[in-house]
Amino acid sequence: MNITEYIKNKDDIRLINLTNNKDIIEDLKLGNLSIVNKISKIHNQYFSGDCLVIIIIDSNMILDESIFKEIVGLNNVLMLTIYDDCFIHNEIKCKDTMIAYGYKYFGNTSDDKAVVFIYDISKYKENPDWLNSDNWANPELWEK
Repeated sequence: MNITEYIKNKDDIRLINLTNNKDIIEDLKLGNLSIVNKISKIHNQYFSGDCLVIIIIDSNMILDESIFKEIVGLNNVLMLTIYDDCFIHNEIKCKDTMIAYGYKYFGNTSDDKAVVFIYDISKYKENPDWLNSDNWANPELWEK
């Protein structure tokens, strides 16, 4: 997935940088967005389904799970986790925690500066192919 294209396709974007890392902002061409540096500065207006909230964090916020208490109610979150030694040493635990909170893992940014996780409630649970009226109680498919 091309993260830059994903971001470009969104109309309403908010950027929260909880680190001192500015490289990611430059690399993803997010410099034109206003940047908030504290979670407490976000308001309920960001909780709409149309708003993409991009949050830049470090892996410690995942490991202690503090970030999740702060962003309850956000429907569309792109989490950029700094790809540093701490993340590398705790990669499995970080990924497991993010997935447990409903985020999908999308790999690293093209320059390997961040790891991308996305939570989008509208795409959270996709229906499998077999779950439709054509396959439900269809005797022709019972022996498959």
